Amino acid sequence: MSTNYYAHGPDLPDGGLHIGQHSLGWEFLFRAHRDRGLISTHSWHILLCLPGVEIRSEYGTRVPIGDFWADSIRRITFDGELTKRFYTPQKDEFRDERGRPFLDADFS
Repeated sequence: MSTNYYAHGPDLPDGGLHIGQHSLGWEFLFRAHRDRGLISTHSWHILLCLPGVEIRSEYGTRVPIGDFWADSIRRITFDGELTKRFYTPQKDEFRDERGRPFLDADFS
């Protein structure tokens, strides 16, 4: 089971800007938006803390930044070695300077 999260607010697309996806047993996968400079957890944090910006799950639930950040940044895989064995990184996937996974392509 997975849940996608979106940023809503001024100067963001209708329907929200995809932040990324939480899947049970996996690290939070951030969505890179190079055209907006969103290629690191630092840049995402700056955007998500702007006045008027709110985080919503794909089900419409509002999530406070503190709760979202704790779940996305501090989450680690249940078994990192198992993940490495059964997961092949996609060509557009990378890790930011803090080691968090990003995908520079649409996904949900």
